[in-house]
Amino acid sequence: PYTFEIPLLQNEVELGELLLSLNYLPSAGTLNVDVIRAKQLLQIDVTQGSDPFVTIQLVHGLKLVKTKKTSFLRGTLDPFYNESFSFKVPQEELENASLVCTVFGHNMPSSNDFIGRTVIGQYSSGPSESNHWQRVLNTHRTAVEQWHSPRSPAECDRVSPASLEVTRGLQGKQLSFVGGKKKKRKKI
Repeated sequence: PYTFEIPLLQNEVELGELLLSLNYLPSAGTLNVDVIRAKQLLQIDVTQGSDPFVTIQLVHGLKLVKTKKTSFLRGTLDPFYNESFSFKVPQEELENASLVCTVFGHNMPSSNDFIGRTVIGQYSSGPSESNHWQRVLNTHRTAVEQWHSPRSPAECDRVSPASLEVTRGLQGKQLSFVGGKKKKRKKI
């Protein structure tokens, strides 16, 4: 199994919490992800409030396979999503899968602002996420619900190769992280 070290940062900012429910149906080869809600999200746009949404990216080994996202909810730091997503994952590939869940603030005039990320799976971003994944692997056909505390992309990238793969994909789309926020760079 993959092992990780999480260095504690003294200036770490609380980015909020995200409630996810996962279950695996072996007969269908389907990994189901329910994005239930988030709470106490970091407010990144003080002028308009936050319009948060969540992307869920399936990474198999170190290859980004599929991306799905929730709707965005206007003007709240405590959104209720109750949205379900399914990913095709053959049972023999399940142990090598990771789910990269990223919370963004929808920002219409420019790019979306990064709030936080958590990774669950082979390359989990922490002990809590690893525990959630192990419970999913051990209890097929049963929904396993757990709260997660998203982290900065740099912190996730340090401990999770799956997170790093997603970040590299974002950088390929001319994105950068400026002042803790993701900003789209204009091509000259």
